[in-house]
Amino acid sequence: MVRQQTHRAINLGAIIFAAMWLAACASQSIESKSELAALLPVASPALTPPGSPCALTPLEDRTPIARPTATALPPQTPILIGRSAMIDTTFRSQLLDRVVPILVYLPPGYADSNRRYPTLYLLGGFAGDYREWSYWGVCQALEALTRAGKIQPMIVVMPDGDHSYWFNHAPVPGSNGKPWGDYVWHDVVGFIDQNFRTLPYAQSRAIGGLSAGGQGALMLGLTHPEVFSIVGAHSPSLRGADGSIPFFGTPEYFKQYDPQWLIANTQTWKQLTIWIDVGKEDTQWGGVIVPFHVWLDKLGVKHDFQNSWQGVHEDSYWTAHLPDYLMWYSAKLKSE
Repeated sequence: MVRQQTHRAINLGAIIFAAMWLAACASQSIESKSELAALLPVASPALTPPGSPCALTPLEDRTPIARPTATALPPQTPILIGRSAMIDTTFRSQLLDRVVPILVYLPPGYADSNRRYPTLYLLGGFAGDYREWSYWGVCQALEALTRAGKIQPMIVVMPDGDHSYWFNHAPVPGSNGKPWGDYVWHDVVGFIDQNFRTLPYAQSRAIGGLSAGGQGALMLGLTHPEVFSIVGAHSPSLRGADGSIPFFGTPEYFKQYDPQWLIANTQTWKQLTIWIDVGKEDTQWGGVIVPFHVWLDKLGVKHDFQNSWQGVHEDSYWTAHLPDYLMWYSAKLKSE
């Protein structure tokens, strides 16, 4: 997957500026660890700076990415006020037998009510980490759209995937055989439901991802529709067991996770609401994604599809369409 070293100035700049302005107008802001005690899980996460829910401390092994240039907008009165937070923490996965990092966005007003919220799980690409969506501006987009009343308040979760492709690895040479798919639907969802005020129902859970995360979202939705009923695949890299990655195993092993096999041989897709998109100039995966969409149409598998947007398989495409993604998820998720 193509990765850019710098973040280009694009249309999201206006959204980011609006988010910053609206946060400043909010009647309450994040001020201290004690004020957020009710928000936090049992672990001791690192809090974001006061009044700056989207500001994350750069990881030691990653060069900070420049943010888009903000374009000034006329002041607006925020519709939704209250405290929000981005929590960067860890938890222990029983299935992986290791401590894993996780990023959790809590919407404006979370700390100021007892309300329960729908949850969106966002999976990164093969070369990314658990902060990938935050690098592309998801927090800024969430702040602007939620406070302006464009989307409903929701908890957004970004787990770590560690180059896993988000499914249970085959127990073959060159693979550690770890159950990365079960880790998501069982351990990650269990941790979030236990520690945050979620609506623990499939109709109130969405899962989406970019590139490898897009394929992972399809796989997890099709194999566990009782957990996730809403699935978004953004430029999904629809890879099969071609021998290039050992942990995919044999074609016979991998078919239990292959979206095409699952759709052709099971009925779980009937329980899902599905979105698929790909950039108009995406020559890396467009030649696979578009035929997949055509095949779904022929089978009568209902799904929203978009391939008219300009862009290739890189961060500028996903960043530009964060508002589109978030508004779609918001419209499909069932709230309290």
